[in-house]
Amino acid sequence: MKRGLVLALALLQLAAWAAGPLGRPAPSFAGVTLDGARFDLSEHLGRRPIVLHFWASNCPPCRAEAPYWAQAQQAYGDRLLIVGVDVQDLPAMAREFVARYGWSFPNVQDGTAAVAAAYRVTGKPTTVFVGIDGTVVGYHPGPYGNAAAFERDLLRLIRWRP
Repeated sequence: MKRGLVLALALLQLAAWAAGPLGRPAPSFAGVTLDGARFDLSEHLGRRPIVLHFWASNCPPCRAEAPYWAQAQQAYGDRLLIVGVDVQDLPAMAREFVARYGWSFPNVQDGTAAVAAAYRVTGKPTTVFVGIDGTVVGYHPGPYGNAAAFERDLLRLIRWRP
C-alpha cells in the first residue's frame, strides 16, 4: 500500500514537471543580448504576447527553421514580441547565426542554461508562447516541420485572450 502511494506521488510529480510552466506565470529573467543590450522579460510582460525561442547556432533543426523567425518578425513584430534565447552557445557563433538569418528581435545569451531550465526546455529548438496576461499558454518542443504550423501557432497566440 505504502509503495503504491509513493509511486503515485512520484508519477504526479513527473506529470507536473512534464507539463512545464503551462498555465503558470512565465518565469522572469534578465540578461544581456547578443548585441550587448540589457534585457529584462518582466519589463515586457503584460504589454503584448511574447514568443520565446530557445536555440543554438550548432543545432541543425534551429538552422532549418531560422528563416521562419525572420519572416515572423516582419509579419507580426507589431503584434507580438519575439525573444530568442541562445542556449550555451559561443557568442561569436551566435552573432554570426543571427546576422546570417537576418534576425532583428532581441536574442538573450543563456550561457548557463538557467533560463532554459526555468522553462523546462530539454532540447533545441523549443518555442514557448506567453499570453498577454503573462502566463505560459503554449509550448512547442522541437522544430516546426513547416511554415504553416509555425504561423498557425503565432496567430493562435495573437488571438488568445485570458
